Amino acid sequence: MDILIWVSYGYLLLLIHISFHELGHYTVGRLFVHIPKENLKIRIFHNPPHVALRDQDNQWLIPGDKEGHYVRAYFTYDPEGKKSFLFVMGGFLLQTIVLLCLAFFMYAVIGSTVLANFVIGGSFVFNLIYIFADLIIYMWKRIPVGDTSAAFQFAPIKTVLFILGLLLSYVGMYLYIGFA
Repeated sequence: MDILIWVSYGYLLLLIHISFHELGHYTVGRLFVHIPKENLKIRIFHNPPHVALRDQDNQWLIPGDKEGHYVRAYFTYDPEGKKSFLFVMGGFLLQTIVLLCLAFFMYAVIGSTVLANFVIGGSFVFNLIYIFADLIIYMWKRIPVGDTSAAFQFAPIKTVLFILGLLLSYVGMYLYIGFA
């Protein structure tokens, strides 16, 4: 019976992880790129989950389309692309902040090291799977299909440093909680 509870927690963590990831893209799009809310839509239960953009023809576009319509629609709001890295990595940024704060809350307020480490470890593993699957598919198809491969195309060094910092933040929190 315990295994069913932990699997349920895992699915809940994955839903939280994905929700805040997509909310990160949406938030950056609204606050920093100034995309009107009627032209952005979070699609959690699509495969893959994403933030859709509406073009001038009122068509909803998904990231990674082969024709590049999504990228062209994005550049109507950020013509020089100055905020594109932040938009692409906004998902990782918000999900990491929220989940590490949640883990710290579980540890410091609730007093559950087990749940805190579950959140940290689960999110770390979800990130690894997402990043490596994205890079493997990118190497196979030669088309960016996720945030990491998209950002790597226009800012490779910045992307590697960002991903390393992201993953190390989870390791740091895990070590803090584990040795406190």
